[in-house]
Amino acid sequence: MSEISYGLTFNDVLLIPQYSQIPSRSQVSLKTNLTPKVTINLPLAAANMDTVVGQDLAVAIAKVGGVAFYPRFATPDIQVKEVKAIFDQGLFTVPSVGIKYGELERFDLLVRSGATVILVDVAHAHQKNCLDFIKFVKKKYPKVEVIAGAAATYQATKDLFKAGADAVKVGVGPGSACTTRIMTGSGMPQLTAIMEAAKASKEFSRPILADGGLKNSGDVVKALAAGASCAMSGNLFAGCLETPGEIIVKDNQKYKNYNGSASATEKQHQFAQNPQEKTADYVKYVEGLERLVPLRGSIVEIVEQLEKGIRSGFTYSGALNIDELHRRAQFIQVTSSVIYENQHRDLTRL
Repeated sequence: MSEISYGLTFNDVLLIPQYSQIPSRSQVSLKTNLTPKVTINLPLAAANMDTVVGQDLAVAIAKVGGVAFYPRFATPDIQVKEVKAIFDQGLFTVPSVGIKYGELERFDLLVRSGATVILVDVAHAHQKNCLDFIKFVKKKYPKVEVIAGAAATYQATKDLFKAGADAVKVGVGPGSACTTRIMTGSGMPQLTAIMEAAKASKEFSRPILADGGLKNSGDVVKALAAGASCAMSGNLFAGCLETPGEIIVKDNQKYKNYNGSASATEKQHQFAQNPQEKTADYVKYVEGLERLVPLRGSIVEIVEQLEKGIRSGFTYSGALNIDELHRRAQFIQVTSSVIYENQHRDLTRL
């Protein structure tokens, strides 16, 4: 066993306020590279979860400057039909594929449908099968950009870039609906994972995406400051009107489902949609939770509030854009007392 190293996540740090010449947060540019060739106007991405992203959300978030990663658990023909409907509106989304044999057909169909960026998404991407899959599809489709994940270390990110990935998705187990760390004992504190992956990002001049563990706009700023070019989340967008599924009324309150992709219900749904790619044992092992989340209104409203907080966060570091934030940001580690101090407290609700 090697020496035990040290890891931090978002609550463990604050960004130290820096001298700023920015008179207004409106002057901050949040435009960023999703891949070397593709830019988006907001560094916000909706995670490819079936209870988060469908056609309505993908369209809505694209219209306000972000991007949705389209889930991969339907049959290829259904996924392609839904993705193509978004492309036909002149909007952008990133469809996802896995790495099993049948996923090569899915990749082919997505390219023919007009996809120029595809996410190769597995829980642990630092494995030979995933690296070989990326090499194969990049050789076959050199003009199609590949985002690969999930990674959690410098070496994993470096190896994915070497295999041909144009961007890497970073995060193993930080999501609020994910139990991977509990079930497997494996993972990396998310802020440290981003900072480690950012070293490879600088070496290869290719972006990384911070996926998971985000609770608010401040966490998004921290993820970007640590070296990410975009922040990806399911939790931040769960419960909005545009997410798939019906509104559920319970005790006179309105909710929507928010399920981890490896939860029991989602695995059963995935098996029912695409049984030829899975065995019956697939549904017996889960690494995700199922929850109801309060109905939160339109994603336009959610993104608007996130954007204001992110812009303000940039001004506290004196940064006009993401490149400047990467250069100027300074973190300080905090104690549990400071984590308490960060919260609103000792107040009586009206």
